[in-house]
Amino acid sequence: MKFRDIAEFIKLEHTLFDLPFIYAGAIIASGGSYNFVKYIIIFITATSARGAGMSINRIMGLKYDKTNPRKKNWALVTGKMKKIDAYALTLLLIAIFEVSTYFLNRVVLALSPVVILFFIADPLMKRVTSWRHLFMGLTIGLGVLGGFLAITPVAPPLIIYLVVLISTFWIAGFDIIYTIPDIDYDRANNLKTLNVKYGLKNGMIISSLFHIFTIALFIFIAFIVKNIYYDILLVPIVALIIYQHIVVNPSNLKTIRVSFFNANSFIGIIFLAGMIISFYR
Repeated sequence: MKFRDIAEFIKLEHTLFDLPFIYAGAIIASGGSYNFVKYIIIFITATSARGAGMSINRIMGLKYDKTNPRKKNWALVTGKMKKIDAYALTLLLIAIFEVSTYFLNRVVLALSPVVILFFIADPLMKRVTSWRHLFMGLTIGLGVLGGFLAITPVAPPLIIYLVVLISTFWIAGFDIIYTIPDIDYDRANNLKTLNVKYGLKNGMIISSLFHIFTIALFIFIAFIVKNIYYDILLVPIVALIIYQHIVVNPSNLKTIRVSFFNANSFIGIIFLAGMIISFYR
């Protein structure tokens, strides 16, 4: 398969949602020093982990993807990628992930199997609980902790846990929006989401509450870093979070993509810039 096909299969572009927060954890741990070698290894670790997680999700969800009209063109569904190739790709990505954690430190290596377990559990959650959006957010949010431990394998400070919570609730909030097109399919196949359980209107309210909490955490961090430039960068972050709720129209699938991808693609990058400015004096 071509690299482009693999990138589409593992949704490589979605690393825009987690890489900036992982690096934020690393920047906080660095305390103003530079370690470009470790930053490169963190990139390899995070990208391979994200790819493995998405590949696992595709394999475990194939039963449903085959009958979901929205996913009719996905590689495993069409046969463009064989299942054996998906398994091989997953094992390769896990191997790269494990080897790269070895080159970070023993703590990250010891915790690496936990990450894989979270990736395996994540696609199962949609069959177990309507609140699985939070589990998915936490699965990705743990990367913040990983980024910190990759640089400094000691007990993290409060700000790291706050960033984990930000990532968790931010991702959970926009995942509720992302699952809007599947509400009828999910309901018919007993797949659990907050939109299915409470209806679209209430689902959007919960998404908004998640993001209000996210904004509050972003603001709380301002009192920790005490940097005017971070305060300034909060403005576009908050504006983009609000914008995705203003622009979304559940009956218009184009607005869902604008809300989900276009708005959220910049939030992590802006936050990372704030962390760099705050910790690299």
